[in-house]
Amino acid sequence: MSIFSKTRIKDFIIYGLGQSINILSPLIVLPYLIVICGVEEVGKIGIAMSIALILNGIIDYGSYVIGVKEISINRDNLLVLEEKFTSIYISKVFLFILIFLTLSLFIYFLPYLSKDKTLYFFSTSIILGQLLNPAWYLQGIENFKWISILNILSKLIYLALIFIFIRNKEDYIYANLFLGIGAIVSNTIGLIWLKNQNSFVFKAKDVKPSIAILKEEFSFSLSQFFLSLYQFFPIIIIGFIGGDLMAGQYRIIDQIITIFKTYFNMFFYFVFANICYVLNQNYKEGIKTWKQYNGFNLLMILIIVVIFYLLTPVILSYFKFDENEIIQLSSVFKFALIIPILTGISISLRQLMFAFNLNNIYITITILATLISFVLLASFTKLFALKGAFSSIILIELIIIILYSLFITFKHKEKS
Repeated sequence: MSIFSKTRIKDFIIYGLGQSINILSPLIVLPYLIVICGVEEVGKIGIAMSIALILNGIIDYGSYVIGVKEISINRDNLLVLEEKFTSIYISKVFLFILIFLTLSLFIYFLPYLSKDKTLYFFSTSIILGQLLNPAWYLQGIENFKWISILNILSKLIYLALIFIFIRNKEDYIYANLFLGIGAIVSNTIGLIWLKNQNSFVFKAKDVKPSIAILKEEFSFSLSQFFLSLYQFFPIIIIGFIGGDLMAGQYRIIDQIITIFKTYFNMFFYFVFANICYVLNQNYKEGIKTWKQYNGFNLLMILIIVVIFYLLTPVILSYFKFDENEIIQLSSVFKFALIIPILTGISISLRQLMFAFNLNNIYITITILATLISFVLLASFTKLFALKGAFSSIILIELIIIILYSLFITFKHKEKS
């Protein structure tokens, strides 16, 4: 099926509408939080949210890559689907219990976290919401309608709670709780619907395959955890080195860059199941499909990046920066716009890394790149402040792209 067929375009529009609220909701919420709570408190919210999102990488435990791929390939085998559905969810429960207990110890005994323990405990609601999230299964069967419904409902609840209940500076501690509540409510509805729709039943015997998943997918899931660290840990390092104000400034600029990252995540999961399916049927047709998707996507992103570059003062003023701050941060923001272009390339290559079963190589690259990024980020931030932070991210993305390209080229020659 062509990527420009009516069905694919319809699915993309439906999925895109649902995911667009992930882009819009922070853009609506951030200026409000800056006015009510201040940039420093926004920095604190961002650090707590980043910790939750990092831990979401453990909760996902390969379900959004290995799980999506297996659901996609076995989409017509109800017995396999039931086993994957139930065993993966049970494994997620085990992981959540472990995460919550470990995080609680850190919150109580680590001074950096204990000073805002209420904020951090409330932020665990985001992790619980991710546990319940059935999007990985829905992506495997390419049911984009329900993914969109649940996502829109989640963010509408979040927005309503933010604007109704956050009225004073001290209310910043509830921001992440409200995000978590939105996810918990919507994902519970989706999980119940999916379970009833397919008559899936959780059985005691599903515990054994759940433990097998935890063992077999450990190394891959470790790499996904490191990927989460790579994506979300920078604000924690910046906050530790530069303080809450610099963390707040980084959070705002990064949130604008995250518009692209959110879109790339949406795009990855929209096309990944289809690329795996087509590659499994016909290799040459799968590569052609991959090129069509990603070539068109990168061209569109380049155009948007140029528009953002030209509108830099307007964009920064929207986030309540004054004229002096806009002058100070404009060059940093324009420089940071290199990141979406590089991320778009690395995301497209990551699709083939997984599709070609280069998981072990991907794991090694991800872990090494993450560890190197911590050293570079801390060093560059100390030396060059915010611009240094974004420089380190750009450098690591370039390294990742080069390494992905080398291994994919070698694998492609094998298959051709």
